[in-house]
Amino acid sequence: MNRYTASLAIVTMFIFTSFSLRAEPPSFGLGVSASDSPYKGYGSQYDPLPHIDYDNGKFFIDDTSVGAYLYNHHQQELSIGFNYLSSEFKPSNSDDRRLKKLNKRHSTLASELLYEITTLIGVFSTGLSVDLLNQSHSVLIDTNYTFPIFYKNWTFIQTGGINWANTQHNNYYYGVSHREANRSGLAYHHAKSTLSPYLSFTANYHLTGHINTFAGVRIDKLTGDVKNSPMIANSTIPNLYVGINYQF
Repeated sequence: MNRYTASLAIVTMFIFTSFSLRAEPPSFGLGVSASDSPYKGYGSQYDPLPHIDYDNGKFFIDDTSVGAYLYNHHQQELSIGFNYLSSEFKPSNSDDRRLKKLNKRHSTLASELLYEITTLIGVFSTGLSVDLLNQSHSVLIDTNYTFPIFYKNWTFIQTGGINWANTQHNNYYYGVSHREANRSGLAYHHAKSTLSPYLSFTANYHLTGHINTFAGVRIDKLTGDVKNSPMIANSTIPNLYVGINYQF
């Protein structure tokens, strides 16, 4: 199963819980995501999206991330923690006969340093993630801007951002080695670092004081050597998601 966009959707889906709501009661939820895989022969993916959010102002759990605050004052936050990078490629999941002959690409655990500032015009965030398990040797930098709109029982969240991925990350998930090329018939491909933009929109409706429903869409645009990889079928990756969560 390819979780490239599903993991990103989780971040977008529950971003409203982190907007000026630190040290709030914990929340739990469940949703479902429908997304297109960038890989040839994968087709559409349907994945469950469990959610857990706990934050006491010093320590936090946010879905696939866990960490602690180094600084959390005056609308600014600096945190350090661990994050599950769920990107993966399984040859057996592809219907493309050539991709079936490639090596697996595994998910990994990353350390994460995140800075966030809340202003009158929205939230600005920058994060650095580094592969801890030496699976992909990934170094990722994500910078984004989020602007929420509150109207009665509705919350609308717009996010725009850009992600930088190093050569090792891109070559691991999207490159084709000489040995793989000889075995599969695909062209050799060495994928260098890229900058990839994304946009998302999430609507959240407060049914009660504790129950929220949500729906949204996120679109990622693959660029450069990732877009040009012979493994890739789609460079524009849409992700739709819906669900419900409960806040204690």
